[in-house]
Amino acid sequence: MYGKILVPVDDIESAGLALTNAKYIAKATGSSLMLLHVVTPENPLVISDEHLAGVHAAAAVIEQAQRDESVHLADQQLKLQAAADELASDGVSISAEAVLGNANDEIVRAVKDSGAGLVILATHGRRGVSRAFLGSVADGVVHDVDVPVMLVNRS
Repeated sequence: MYGKILVPVDDIESAGLALTNAKYIAKATGSSLMLLHVVTPENPLVISDEHLAGVHAAAAVIEQAQRDESVHLADQQLKLQAAADELASDGVSISAEAVLGNANDEIVRAVKDSGAGLVILATHGRRGVSRAFLGSVADGVVHDVDVPVMLVNRS
């Protein structure tokens, strides 16, 4: 029915309900799952002058930030793969990918590139001021993709 179901995961530990729903839907429809975790890079250019001793220091700080992001990305890939392996043991065809970028942009790209027919996304369920200040990846995805999006509240 859906062919491929994309499940963006921002926190493996709290994505349980979204993963459970995705597993049951995939099994019922014969679809495969694609887990996606987006690591938002720290902006190495936003550095106070008091922390820099010149251009060389700035380059070293940026290089260290890039190394730290690579380590973090590899760690997230391992966690995501462990979750994928657990779902695969239940007979679900699944892939897992961790990428660096903007969450909304990378989810939209993944939908287009993978040909996903459904997105299952866990939400934080923020309301009011916190949602206004923090934005909503779920809201962006719902408006930016041309496939159904199932939102699962974590609470």
